Amino acid sequence: MSTTDGSDAMHLGSYLLYPGEHQQAVAADKELAILVLNQPIPHAETPLFELLWARASHRICVDGGGNRLYDLGKSTDTLGKCIPDAIVGDLDSLREEPRAYFALRGTDIHHISDQNSTDFMKGLQYLDRVRRAGKQPDECVVVVWGGLGGRLDHILHTLKVMFNNHLVRQMTVISDENLSSVLPKGKNKILVNKQVDGPTCGILPLAGEAVLTTKGLRWNLDHFSSAFEGMMSTSNIIDDPEVYIESSMPVVWTSEFRPLP
Repeated sequence: MSTTDGSDAMHLGSYLLYPGEHQQAVAADKELAILVLNQPIPHAETPLFELLWARASHRICVDGGGNRLYDLGKSTDTLGKCIPDAIVGDLDSLREEPRAYFALRGTDIHHISDQNSTDFMKGLQYLDRVRRAGKQPDECVVVVWGGLGGRLDHILHTLKVMFNNHLVRQMTVISDENLSSVLPKGKNKILVNKQVDGPTCGILPLAGEAVLTTKGLRWNLDHFSSAFEGMMSTSNIIDDPEVYIESSMPVVWTSEFRPLP
């Protein structure tokens, strides 16, 4: 697998969250959007959420995510610092108290009744059609809080949305244990911040059988056929600060994540 011809797709991993030494690798014209799903906000006890909230250009709660943000703000006495731009969805989960509180402070309470899309999908549609109307989705990095915990059908739907969006936007999902994103087919280069990433990682071929070749892992793969029904590279170990993955199909890259205190 070539790592010098410039054809590898670059993935910043946790450097999206903590730019650090790779600050220049984050394009200055990229916007940052935060989506808060209706699950307990991961790592709410660390400074990460507040830091990203302050950096974001777009802050959207997805239906009951408005409850999660409101409850977090009340419990940490930071409610006034966390006013979302919008709360989007069919709004069947949004409680009246957070709805009234945020609406009074300028939040767009945006009802979408379409039953053929989930609230997560509605949040992305709102980002594209309202907040960023006329702009390209790939000019905005989306960081999703929650979505890979709780009910299995919700987890699978989050993975489905990630796959359906991976060619048009860069999206990272933060969960209690991991950072997860979808790598497109072809050659991919992932920057690893060992302060917070790993050591464990996984490559999940959820879109179909993938032929994988890797560099930078403890147990590298060489034209290895991987499938959900067969062998998968789970519980692998990140050894190097740069990981290279070449795949014949899109795959989920997931790495253990420990936010800075």
